[in-house]
Amino acid sequence: MLLDRSVVGNLATVCGLFVGIASLLLALLDFFRQEPPRPDPAALADDLALRLREQWLEEAQARQLRDPRVLPLTWTTTSRDVVDTPGAGAANARVLRIRLDGRLDGRFDEVISRLAAGYAQVPNRRLVAIGEPGSGKTVLAILLTLGLLGVREPGGPAPVLLPVSSWDPVRERLDDWIVRTLAQPYYNGRAEIPRALLAHGLLLPVLDALDEIPESARRSAIRGINQAIGGERPIVVTCRATEYEDLIRGGAPTLRRAAVVEVSPLPPEDVVGYLREVDWPADVDWEPVFARLRAEPDSPVAAALSTPLMVTSARLVYQRGGGQPGELLDRDRFDCTYAVEDHLTHGLVDAAYAPDPHLTEEEAARDPWTAEQARRWLTFLACYLHDRRERDLAWWLMSGRLLSPWAGPVTGLGLGVVLVLAAVVWMSATQSIQPDDRSTAIVVTLCVGGAFALFNSLVWYTSGARPPGRLTWSLRGSTVRLLSGFRSGALLALVSVVPLLLGFTAKRVIDTPGGRGMPRATELYVEAVTTSAALAVVVGLALAARNWLDAPPLRATQVSPVNSLAQDRRSSLLSAAVAGLVVGLLGLLGWYAGVVSGDLLLRVLTHWSGWPARNAAGELAADRWDELSGTFGNWGSEVGIAMLLPGTFVALLVLMGRAWPRFLVARVYLAARGRLPWRLMAFLADARRRELLRQSGGVYQFRHIRLQETLAGEPTYADEQQVRAAARRAVRRRVVLAAGVGVALAGSAKAISGRRDESVEVLAEPKRRAVLRVAMEPGRGRELAYLVGDRSVWRWSGHTDQPPEVVREALPENSVGGYALAFPTDGSLLVMGSQGGAEIRDPHRARSTGSKLVQDSLSGDFSFDIVAFHRARHYLACGESSWTGVWKKSPEGTYTFFTTVDLDDVLDNVGRGSRQVTALDFFTNGSLALMDDRGGIWRSPAPGFGKPEALPLKSDLWKVSDDFLFNHDYGAGLAVSRSDDSLALFGPKGGELWRRRPGGWGTRPFQLGAARTGVFHPTGRLLAVADFYGGDVQLWHTGGTSDPYKGRKLTGHDDSVLAMDFSQDGRRLATAGADGTVRLWKIDDLS
Repeated sequence: MLLDRSVVGNLATVCGLFVGIASLLLALLDFFRQEPPRPDPAALADDLALRLREQWLEEAQARQLRDPRVLPLTWTTTSRDVVDTPGAGAANARVLRIRLDGRLDGRFDEVISRLAAGYAQVPNRRLVAIGEPGSGKTVLAILLTLGLLGVREPGGPAPVLLPVSSWDPVRERLDDWIVRTLAQPYYNGRAEIPRALLAHGLLLPVLDALDEIPESARRSAIRGINQAIGGERPIVVTCRATEYEDLIRGGAPTLRRAAVVEVSPLPPEDVVGYLREVDWPADVDWEPVFARLRAEPDSPVAAALSTPLMVTSARLVYQRGGGQPGELLDRDRFDCTYAVEDHLTHGLVDAAYAPDPHLTEEEAARDPWTAEQARRWLTFLACYLHDRRERDLAWWLMSGRLLSPWAGPVTGLGLGVVLVLAAVVWMSATQSIQPDDRSTAIVVTLCVGGAFALFNSLVWYTSGARPPGRLTWSLRGSTVRLLSGFRSGALLALVSVVPLLLGFTAKRVIDTPGGRGMPRATELYVEAVTTSAALAVVVGLALAARNWLDAPPLRATQVSPVNSLAQDRRSSLLSAAVAGLVVGLLGLLGWYAGVVSGDLLLRVLTHWSGWPARNAAGELAADRWDELSGTFGNWGSEVGIAMLLPGTFVALLVLMGRAWPRFLVARVYLAARGRLPWRLMAFLADARRRELLRQSGGVYQFRHIRLQETLAGEPTYADEQQVRAAARRAVRRRVVLAAGVGVALAGSAKAISGRRDESVEVLAEPKRRAVLRVAMEPGRGRELAYLVGDRSVWRWSGHTDQPPEVVREALPENSVGGYALAFPTDGSLLVMGSQGGAEIRDPHRARSTGSKLVQDSLSGDFSFDIVAFHRARHYLACGESSWTGVWKKSPEGTYTFFTTVDLDDVLDNVGRGSRQVTALDFFTNGSLALMDDRGGIWRSPAPGFGKPEALPLKSDLWKVSDDFLFNHDYGAGLAVSRSDDSLALFGPKGGELWRRRPGGWGTRPFQLGAARTGVFHPTGRLLAVADFYGGDVQLWHTGGTSDPYKGRKLTGHDDSVLAMDFSQDGRRLATAGADGTVRLWKIDDLS
């Protein structure tokens, strides 16, 4: 079939729209494809060397290596059998016989220069430094690295000091590990630059602590080093002497041709000279120890103090921690070297956090952490690292390792709730939702919150080990980054949006008259497909913009844990904001473009069947825009629902895929459980300043593996005495709980018998259904309405021999609320709580549908449970949760909404949280009295019903159970006298009467005894109070100014009375109870 010209023209219009978009994208790609020339590898090496020098100079300063009083290190060419003998070949003899003896003594710059000069003597530039644990091998490696950086010529190799504890030689080649280790902290995870530097021979690896690789993998490490360095590449390695000797003995021809120096033990003269220079407290005496060091150089204390680690530990312990170093001479306590070392290591944390003797008491009190706290937190970190056989404390890995698998869903649920609350607040603040659309808007918002919780869980699990990033601006690689981001975003949107839109469309089709056989159904499905494609483009653009910010850096960055955290925080916030901004700005337009494109495509293919007229593309587009914008009602809804909500949705998802927010969640969780401090990074930086931690690139490490192992070996479980005390407390709690339950059961089982029924009429509900509400019909004598447990409402004539008539059938079992019941002014109307608010019906018309008092004012899962009215001023108040609405009767006889009274408006400002309104009534002047679920009494003044004000009624007798609204076994109430505004308050703990005086309600109430509910006589001369524990009703005479006194007691109910109401003329009292009866009492004869 041939298409006519008009059809072809419209088809060309649709295709032209997409071609124009594609042309724009191609133009942008062509612009971003113009990349600047790549930098020279020598320049990259110079830049890296500059950053490395800054980093290690700062670390040397933190370790006090630049202090003139630093411990002198001595090293000599080793005599161990770890180097090939000259007989291995004449070509190697000159290398093997070079003497590399040296001593770290003198000015810092001179020392590192001498180290670099000594290394330059090694022809093959391969050096191994060995020594005992704590002998200073890492310090020697740092100083050598700084020396080589200092004498390095531009364009020469850059020495990189790399702790090898994170290398798994079984799974990863040495070169790949070097590239990865440099790429993450220095180049934002991009491996191109370090790989290029390694390929051009511009990296000199300094591998520190080969012995910290697990023993089972060390031989693989030796093999990997031999294979990587081959016959030419230089390398420096440090290792413990015994471990290296064991490894090299098995065969390592390349490393056996390397020069090996061994760090010597500290001689007693150096130890004594260093410790004499320390500024000790006045009572610290080292002389006995000095004498032992000189007299017995092989004693346990001398052997322990032969390493810089133990000497500096002793300085810290006795300079800050107190005590006498002479205790180390006790041969019973310290019978071996390990005993001395363990004693000093155990005391490090307490000494580091001991008060500085040079500070005043006020200055010392400002120390944010105690030694006990620091030990607990450092022990937790040490166990965390020990369990994973690691030394590097990388902050970005903590969330994936220390949080529960439920952290993702819980975090998503929490953020989803915040998203929902923010949307509700926005809609309320901007009044952007009409009453008719409020329930729909809330449902949509809840769906968005639920969808966010689901998607956040997926993002959380798929980005668990993402390293920190940083912001970089570069055109290099823009095309690849943009296409990669667009592809990921479009795919994510299609996978997530298409099922949701198709499901939503299917529901709309089912709701469409005629169903799927109608043309409208086809149009809806086509719109769903094109809208999905358009939204995929929008999300793709958002992630493309985010990806573009993640450019490969051209320069190395400064490396430290604090810096990497700050950089990732900035990068996370900006990338999330950009992605959210793109979705917020383009989301509505994308939706509109998808709908219009689908409609145009369908009409072009069907020769413009349906509305509008043929070729009226502009009219169709304008109609779709009016329809779309009309969905939101006003600007507030359009901005909030169509822009801010999806933008925030995407921004939060992008944010939760980054390292910093996940670390924030882990930090809050662990701090809340007492495992770590709230200011974790500040604590770690402070621990480094106190010489307990050290910094290695972007991670922290304990100052030595021995401190980590010592802390990890301390018990974290409670001792036996604490366990017994906890058990005793548990037993006491169970006894108290059992006693309380026993008392409650005894009270509730009290028998009621032998009482005379003095009511004049009785209605018994079938199957003893509890009657929860009762209302006397004004002007109708004894006629009344009542509500039973299934929320059905009935009208009764007040005569025992006449059955009731149904006014409303029972509400669905899974619905909530619907307990409100009242006659506002006369007998022509009855107000009842219903799903979505309340309704007004004519009780004299059986099964009348009535009308809505509030149309969709709340979600369908809620309704009004309490109601009050003021006959003279024609006010009607209905309450649900903390929200209370006030309506006013119009001259036409209908009730129109007047205003809202919300306790949350007051309580949020004073930090007291949300409260439920449990009772309402009106004062004589029309002001509204409210009672909340914690016993607070509030007044909203008429006629405007402004912000509620708390009344100064101090008591705690009427606090309400949380189950009050849903369980008839509990009750509470408030009643206002129509004569003098006296207040009667009722609750589980009793009842009180506050008499209204000219100056207020006084300061002390009159006690009414245990009371469940009550009601004032229309004249105010009587107050009927229901006994809380039984079914009796006590009449109190409240007329006049004297104290109330008891009148007759009404007996007849055999269970709690839950509701009461006087007739309008005051001659009758209706009571309803949990025993399933409604009773009428003649008050004239009983009062």
